[in-house]
Amino acid sequence: MPLFPNPLEAAAFRLSIVPPMFADYFGVLGFHALVAGVRLGVFDALQTRPMPAAQLAVELGADRRHTETLLRSLLGLGYLKRRADRYHLTRAARTWLCADSPLCLAEGLAFWERCATRIWPGLEKSVRDGTPAVPFYTLTEGDPELSRSFQAWTAAIARRQGPATAAAIPVHRDARQVLDVGGSHAVYSLELLRRHPELRATVIDLPQALTAAPPHPRLTLRAGSFLDDDLGEGFDLVLLFNIIHGLGDAELAVLLRRVARALNPGGLLVIGDQFKGAMPGRASRTLLDLLDLNYLIAGGAGIRTFAEVGRLLTAAGIGRPRHRRPLGAPSGELALARTPLPA
Repeated sequence: MPLFPNPLEAAAFRLSIVPPMFADYFGVLGFHALVAGVRLGVFDALQTRPMPAAQLAVELGADRRHTETLLRSLLGLGYLKRRADRYHLTRAARTWLCADSPLCLAEGLAFWERCATRIWPGLEKSVRDGTPAVPFYTLTEGDPELSRSFQAWTAAIARRQGPATAAAIPVHRDARQVLDVGGSHAVYSLELLRRHPELRATVIDLPQALTAAPPHPRLTLRAGSFLDDDLGEGFDLVLLFNIIHGLGDAELAVLLRRVARALNPGGLLVIGDQFKGAMPGRASRTLLDLLDLNYLIAGGAGIRTFAEVGRLLTAAGIGRPRHRRPLGAPSGELALARTPLPA
């Protein structure tokens, strides 16, 4: 987790008594310490029982001194706590880093590491020429291990936010067919199926992405490109979750027109993403800006304002959207828009 300086430390950074970029650099080191802890099995081992550093080193087959130094670092980062000489997991570690947690992000750290060490070094070039350093979907589709890691962390976030998100979607009582565009792990579709037994869902995504989706009797998986392949028709509800930030305006305009044709009259399009706008504080604003930069370097599009999304929707023949921020889904927002009914 981020290191939160005490008032004296914060003043030292603000007054440049200490070079403030030290905090940025050591944040990177902290991330790599976390990745090492996951790969060594620190968190799963300590979930079984708290233990001293020396005992944990033996269990992991690791060097004692190096293990103890790593544990102290993870303690300072907030992933571990210590009582007497024994290390314990914090709530954050139990929730996000243990393999038996439904919200485990451990497998997804491989994707984050690739972004930090392979993709972000191309930031300067990307800023200069306005192109992504690496075409994102080409990268993941050509690397099954990377695709699994990416799907693992997006699925964990979706499981965290899925119930609140599905509850915020106004499904008409006559609705029967859902199309989940780029839905990969199908978590949002499955949550809708759980809440609405009359629904059936179709997920269209690239073959590697669909390997993350579990089987379900009312779920159909279609391998293909939602940018190029026919989407079909007769759908009452279309989901576009975490898709639009990866598409430029021209690509997105084409996709939205195809979505409009796939929807029945009065059908509902639900876009789930982040939108630029007022944020509660400097940290939140900066995190959103860094996320926007991440999307730009990896995909070439980035985060739009809600008004920009609204203009694209109306140009595609879909109605003006309503905005919702579901409680229980802090990192996601919704834009809901319906196709017009016949006059």
